Amino acid sequence: MCLSGTSAHALSLSVPKMLIDSAVSKKFPKEKYSIRLDNPTLQLSRERQKIELCGKWSSKLVQKSGDFCIDFQPQWNKETGDIEIAKVKLLKLTTGEDKALPAQVASALNDTVLQLLDGTAVYKVPETVGKHLEGIEVQDSSIRLNF
Repeated sequence: MCLSGTSAHALSLSVPKMLIDSAVSKKFPKEKYSIRLDNPTLQLSRERQKIELCGKWSSKLVQKSGDFCIDFQPQWNKETGDIEIAKVKLLKLTTGEDKALPAQVASALNDTVLQLLDGTAVYKVPETVGKHLEGIEVQDSSIRLNF
């Protein structure tokens, strides 16, 4: 992590992707309503100011598994000092061999995947608990917090 003062912000904190990857992998597997999410990988997009999270899903109930990808905007939780998943949008949800799911199954899984991931903390910055954040910038290899 690097702390730097800039003229635009009193304090800027850069969190490298490697640290975010490590923190996210500790949050998985996640399970709810017999849906299990695992094997997360992250891709940061400076252009879109979003983070893409992909992984594997499986369901004991319907005996299926496949891939999922979402994108989200990181959100600051001032009370806990966490960067959280917010404004989740499902990009991909497939069964093996990239086969699309039937609409009813896709809808149920979509709701479950979004519920499982929305609000998940992707990184904790303990020294910033209670601090007001001006903004979060997604870089290609880090997330910059501007206080």
